Amino acid sequence: MPLDNTKTHILNHAEILTKLERMACEICEKHIDSGELLICGLNDRGFALSRLLGEKVAAIDPNLKVSDINARVTEDNVQFMPEVNFQGKHVLVMDDVINTGSTLMLVLSEIYRFKPNSIGTVFLAKREHRNFPVKADYVGISIATTLQEHVQFDSTDPNNLSIYLV
Repeated sequence: MPLDNTKTHILNHAEILTKLERMACEICEKHIDSGELLICGLNDRGFALSRLLGEKVAAIDPNLKVSDINARVTEDNVQFMPEVNFQGKHVLVMDDVINTGSTLMLVLSEIYRFKPNSIGTVFLAKREHRNFPVKADYVGISIATTLQEHVQFDSTDPNNLSIYLV
């Protein structure tokens, strides 16, 4: 983090909602014949975003059944709430920011053992410094950063979401 702890504003609330709307359209195009889609949000921030995304997907395609799953990740453990069998399902895993990819790899590995029909990834913001070979399928914004910079999603006020570079 910079010593002066300055924040550079990247996206405001309206811009975030616009990014989610665009990603929802892309998801609906890809999953037009899927019938059902499980959107799995990582921890609190990813789950809050996945619920917003799910609402937008459902509004665009009312025939696509959308279910929200919360993946609680701690060190090397993943707990899905509610518990779900991913076998034969179409799954999207969503988080606020993809950094190293380690949390995503852990969750993807856990979902993959159930043999889903498809797995996609969704991120509001994508940094280019990853340690693991994971792909971001749907991205709100890509941000070129240095290793010392961090992208921060602020969801403390659900009516005033924002993204900063710190």
